[in-house]
Amino acid sequence: MENLEKLDVATKNHLGSTQLKNSLEITNVEDNTITKVLTVCANPIVENISVSNGEVTFDGNVIYDLLVVLDNNEIKPITEKSKFSSVFENKDISPDSLVSVIPNLVDLSSSNSKNGEFTFNSIIDFEFILTSKDNEISCAVAKEDVFCREEEIEYFSLINNCEYDFIVSFDLQKDSKINKILCVKNFATIKSIMPNIDYFVVSGEIYSTVVYCTEDGVIKCMVKENSFSEEIEAKGVDKDTILQGKVVLKEAVVRENDDNSKFVIEIPAMIYVQAFSKNIRNCICDAYSTKFDINLTTSSFIQDEFVSTKQIEENVLTNFSLTQEMSRIDKILAVIPTNIRTVNQVVKDNELLLDGIGSINIIYYAEDDDGNNELNSVDVDFPFSLSIQLNPLSENSNIVSSVIFGDINVKSKHGKELEILAEVKLNFNVTNQNVLSITTELVVGDEKPQRDYALEIYVAKSTQTLFDIGKELNISVNELVNQNKDISLPLNDGDKIVAYNKLEND
Repeated sequence: MENLEKLDVATKNHLGSTQLKNSLEITNVEDNTITKVLTVCANPIVENISVSNGEVTFDGNVIYDLLVVLDNNEIKPITEKSKFSSVFENKDISPDSLVSVIPNLVDLSSSNSKNGEFTFNSIIDFEFILTSKDNEISCAVAKEDVFCREEEIEYFSLINNCEYDFIVSFDLQKDSKINKILCVKNFATIKSIMPNIDYFVVSGEIYSTVVYCTEDGVIKCMVKENSFSEEIEAKGVDKDTILQGKVVLKEAVVRENDDNSKFVIEIPAMIYVQAFSKNIRNCICDAYSTKFDINLTTSSFIQDEFVSTKQIEENVLTNFSLTQEMSRIDKILAVIPTNIRTVNQVVKDNELLLDGIGSINIIYYAEDDDGNNELNSVDVDFPFSLSIQLNPLSENSNIVSSVIFGDINVKSKHGKELEILAEVKLNFNVTNQNVLSITTELVVGDEKPQRDYALEIYVAKSTQTLFDIGKELNISVNELVNQNKDISLPLNDGDKIVAYNKLEND
């Protein structure tokens, strides 16, 4: 048996999470007072990550996108940033650890004081995922005059970790229908990651809700769906590589082209992909010698089976009732998705049970007592539950999920009842975890005493192999076969095996 190099075993573990509070204060805009906030979105972006012994230091910005009404009746979009930074401690983190920090907006609220100062408070949950390489695990090596039984073990190695920046852009013709862009809310999803030789292709979609103003001052919105396909170089990747990835959007840019005839929306994005190779090795599972005692050392380790990124689409239908204090809805102008997140996921009976909360903002007209249209808005949070089939899946599966909005349709009934049909797109990176035991060391011990009999008849069981019997009788398998020419495999209960031992004084 050839010497085996140490196994380069990849594992992925959820280290834990931490929550941070973030806030933003705004008093006025260009010397104008804010009279009403129509909508506010918060997008946390992690910009820097550094690791040391026992801790991760990270920082970034929460990007607040607001649509407000000023005291001069102008509808104004505002984008502001608020920094965050923190340290997460965990004993499993070392300077060479590969740690992913995943931010999730948990809550967003606002308040205003009598002097017109608005405060926006957000709570962000940060998840920490550790991908590590354990190259201290090795298989035992066979030695001379030792008979070994082997079995195949399967394990995965991390062969590449990629970060790739790109930009998705689209144009909107500037005319009387689209006179001013008020805000753009973007969600992105990966549909597939296809491996090839030393590169892979990531395909996905970006859903952009564009809120705009017409020439006569009416607010409207549209949803633009843009596909992307990026070819990314990655050494070591082949067609059998397992790829897990996510896409993160940064702050979008809205500008006009050179002749002011078009609006150009540019959406910077980053793709993160980890590439895993599937390896199969023969390892010693049992051994014996006819001359010496054999001692085997067995070790256990977590064996992670990685499943390529999967996407699933589901529709969520829900109802929402406006409270008595809220103005009735007479005409819906815009529906803006503000946030969607997973709050709980459990694997049961080969199904993933997922609970989440979707948040949307509705800008609408409410007719006052004089018959005039009053501009108003309402934030709607709605829970949803999904039952999803994912294969392979077990209760030991570790699942990192992300969920985004696709199309959203809202119908108003009697001005106070809302029917919401939302398309959600879910991405899953699945890691199935099992405990694997291998023989890590084989040591030759003391010399065995010589057998003192010349002939033995052994009655076999159907569960036994010739290796089992050879080990028990202290004879090689080849000798057993030579001495039992009529033997048939597999063995049956009651089969008689003859073992002849030539004594030294014969």
